[in-house]
Amino acid sequence: MLRSRSSLAMSKINAACVIIGDEVLNGKIVDTNSKFFAKYCYDQGIRLNEIVTIGDEESQIVETLQRLRKNHQFIVTSGGIGPTHDDITYESVAKSFNLVTRVDEECKRQMQRLSKPEARLDTAALKDFYRMATLPHGPQVKNYYISDDLWVPICSIDHKVYVLPGIPQLFTRMLKEFTPTLRKIYGLTADKHQYVRFFIRTALTESQISGYLRNLQEEANKISREIKIGSYPHFGLGFNTVSILGTKDHQAFLESLNARTIKELNGEPISAEDEESISNAFKA
Repeated sequence: MLRSRSSLAMSKINAACVIIGDEVLNGKIVDTNSKFFAKYCYDQGIRLNEIVTIGDEESQIVETLQRLRKNHQFIVTSGGIGPTHDDITYESVAKSFNLVTRVDEECKRQMQRLSKPEARLDTAALKDFYRMATLPHGPQVKNYYISDDLWVPICSIDHKVYVLPGIPQLFTRMLKEFTPTLRKIYGLTADKHQYVRFFIRTALTESQISGYLRNLQEEANKISREIKIGSYPHFGLGFNTVSILGTKDHQAFLESLNARTIKELNGEPISAEDEESISNAFKA
């Protein structure tokens, strides 16, 4: 049964993302899941507070989750749920909640239906294959199968930690398809808690605009701590960008800040798409 969190009267859901894998830390692969998750949280009106990248080390996974659980209601993990010896996420997540793991029969049935492992794997390989169905077990565990053509579930513990694959195609697809369920769990609606953001481009330097932005943030804090004023330098391009971020329930105030900032900084509005393109154009 889904539990609505709207009754908790939380103005915001605090989220965290845990990227697990030695291959990220040693530079073998580039993490794109955390970037997707950040945009995902923004679109859902969820406050993403922290992104952590850690290795395939049980104690590190356990300690990280136990720390994050104190102040976050929505935590996703990415990676470490394959069949090899270094895929220890399920066991480590279970340990962080003082749970055991065991082969989940529903997951095993899904595997058999879609992959037919008994017909193609020897005994040793089959044992490793079913490691991927060895999930945390307990009354607070719920596995969500988001599509008929995927046997891997989103494993949820206490509707707080959600274990997802590290493969970007699966991570993004599963989160997208899980969205209606997620919104029910947390009581999210397309209402006043959704984010609104304005970008302004100015030729003034950050030193020239810092005083104005500081005062603007202090003014905004009196209205809501959800309103964030930021600045982003674009080295060598001759301009900087100012960001004004808040929630829809303060849209009129945000629009007034935007209009004033354009005037005060001799700026011009820039779309979110253009700002993202400029910010991500640099190649190392």
